[in-house]
Amino acid sequence: MQVSITGRHMELTDPIKAYVHDKLGHLKHSFDHVVDVHVVLGVEKHRQRCEVNMAANGINIHGKHETDDLYAAIDGVVDKLNRQLKRYRAKLHRHQSNHSQRVGREIKVSHKVLDLSNDFDELAEDHAHSTVTHEVIAAAPMSIDEAVMQLELSEERNVLFFTNAETDALNAVYRRSNGTISWIEPGEAN
Repeated sequence: MQVSITGRHMELTDPIKAYVHDKLGHLKHSFDHVVDVHVVLGVEKHRQRCEVNMAANGINIHGKHETDDLYAAIDGVVDKLNRQLKRYRAKLHRHQSNHSQRVGREIKVSHKVLDLSNDFDELAEDHAHSTVTHEVIAAAPMSIDEAVMQLELSEERNVLFFTNAETDALNAVYRRSNGTISWIEPGEAN
């Protein structure tokens, strides 16, 4: 597990670094797939803040906690991360039995970002926007609960495409601007 610690508006002392490493070591024992951890410790006015981004088993987990004491903030964020990891591990265990049935059922999804920066008042009928980026991703089979969990644990992603394990149809879950998560599934054509 690789740990990087950054301090904002504060000096990082050796005892603080040792305390962070010790606490994160406990997470390593509860979930052995933790690969990379980035910790940001900061002081804003009289509030002490600890923020952690963790890459574990292909997912990203984020947690933050703020109190009057820096050590309590570290403890608080580690507790939150521990709960998230336990919840994730329990869901993985529940869905492990269905995994063998779902192997090889991924759907490839093409994702293009179009360049809409042209300032034309009117476009010709045959005009096609140029593509800025093009990405093909595999929509892995999973349940809706798994997809929502993956999206909740990821701070970088706002949308997740997946193959619905029950219907074998392409579905998506996405994070709205107000923080809620919505689910899109294909409906029957009328």
